Amino acid sequence: MKKRQFLLTMGMIVLTAMASWGQTLNIGGHRAPLDTLNNTWLCSIPQSLFGGDFTATVTHDDAITALSIDGVDVPSGEPFEFAGIEGGKQYMVTAQMGDTTFEGCITFTWLPIVELSGTFGNSYTQGYVTVSEPDSAFAEPLFAKVKWRGGATNSSGRHKRNYHIKFLNEEDTTKENHRFFGLRNDNSWLLDAGQIDFLRVRNRICSDLWLDMARKPWYADSIANVRNGSRGQMVEVLLNGAYVGIYNMCEPIDRKQLKLQRYDLDERGRATIHGVLWKASTRTGSVNMSNPLEKMGSGIVWDGYELKYPEYDEIRAYHWRSLCNAVWFARRADANYALRDSMNYYFDVPVMMDYYIFIISLQALDNECCNIYYSVQDFRKNTRLTMTPWDLDISLGQNYSPTVDLPDMVSPERYPEKWISHVPMCDMYEVKWYYNEMVERYRELRKTYLNTDSMVNRFRVAINELEMTGAAAREEARWSGDSDLAGKELDLSNEMDYVEDWIRRRMAYLDENVFIDRLDGDVNGDREVNIADVNCLIDVILGVVEPSNFRGRAYVNDDYEVNIADVNAVIDIIVGK
Repeated sequence: MKKRQFLLTMGMIVLTAMASWGQTLNIGGHRAPLDTLNNTWLCSIPQSLFGGDFTATVTHDDAITALSIDGVDVPSGEPFEFAGIEGGKQYMVTAQMGDTTFEGCITFTWLPIVELSGTFGNSYTQGYVTVSEPDSAFAEPLFAKVKWRGGATNSSGRHKRNYHIKFLNEEDTTKENHRFFGLRNDNSWLLDAGQIDFLRVRNRICSDLWLDMARKPWYADSIANVRNGSRGQMVEVLLNGAYVGIYNMCEPIDRKQLKLQRYDLDERGRATIHGVLWKASTRTGSVNMSNPLEKMGSGIVWDGYELKYPEYDEIRAYHWRSLCNAVWFARRADANYALRDSMNYYFDVPVMMDYYIFIISLQALDNECCNIYYSVQDFRKNTRLTMTPWDLDISLGQNYSPTVDLPDMVSPERYPEKWISHVPMCDMYEVKWYYNEMVERYRELRKTYLNTDSMVNRFRVAINELEMTGAAAREEARWSGDSDLAGKELDLSNEMDYVEDWIRRRMAYLDENVFIDRLDGDVNGDREVNIADVNCLIDVILGVVEPSNFRGRAYVNDDYEVNIADVNAVIDIIVGK
């Protein structure tokens, strides 16, 4: 009883503050919270209303004794015509409450608006979250617990924070599901700030591209609604009444998305684990699978990996063997029959192939080893690992940090082997069987989702939407010059021009230099077959260099050994046999 009374009392305090005069207007059934940073009521309405006049009933708090919009008195509950709705257009407001006069404005957006109310930090604290969708009725605050999230973006001194929201029933604080934007009905939602992304939409648009282009996990034919990625919606966010900008409100990667088999509990409460989910978070020899720990993981972490499901605190049990076995296989296997015949036992190769093409196309520098979720649907039936990308901000020419300026690192003409160190993907590239299939898959995708104009258009459409709703200008005004961006200017239009040029150069480079047919006998990869290739083979035979330096091209006669037979094969090609 005391706990419930405390929660209700806290709720009344927060709601009273939110409902104070002028904090919220009701415009045509749509909630319009006040951005106290800019003295602007921001209202989300359907996109179809833009470009025309919008006549709407305006309702406000009884404590306001007078309200005028653009010089016209508007009693509460009376209609007002907002002429020529456009993104960024402001309608001037004067509100009178007793002896206090408030001056501000009203503006409209067709992006959803999310209000966070509470004091948040690295641990979950309770508060309220209000999600106003443009096509929905007046939104009410929802009880939730909220915390900051992220790695480097959550370090000391950061300003535009990421948030993890878990909605709760206010009566007993149990989980409570909510559906937004036509996405899933769940209690767990994320707000991604795009804190160091100078385009702000890289993560959202790249995630959508992955969902469109990637093949489904191997088990999707037998289990419905498998989703190997995160869906979301760009929104505008207010924190305790102050505008904090554009966010990507999205679903997390979890058991429910991937349709992993839930654990069982017996009558004594002991768990039988089936589906497992891990995340690669820190660069280590185990994470890139080149020099892993020999000892198997225990608890919730193992040398750069985190156990995400099942939650150890719930069942006090864990499973690492499926992941560790795959990592150890990758470490010990060479480009030989073991890779050809056993890779698909440990890894979901079609998904991994699409993942490789995906990160190479985007040059997603922070996703070739880290920011990968690995999952096993039910290890008691099949231990094959599926890969899911996460946090794609560092892509398409974006540096790791606003303080970093390394043009060679983000150049669209950068060759993959200069930054790819994930051993199974490198091995897959070396095996002729897989390589040829990968090139064919890349060319297939180039006709659809990886078509250059299609890729550019995805980003253009997103940025145009932000500009046409006025959100781009609000974001730039809020964050340009902030220390999160190392004091640099935020200009979404200029960044979009940079990204378009980057994409066009990148895809042309990949077509000509990376995803190309291999010429039999071209050991050194210069696209010619001559005595230089013979010399390369002799260096391998003498142990001067490793066969892996030639990415599978040294196995000329396809027996996965390098010896005099390969030299003879190249000579035969040179002399025209």
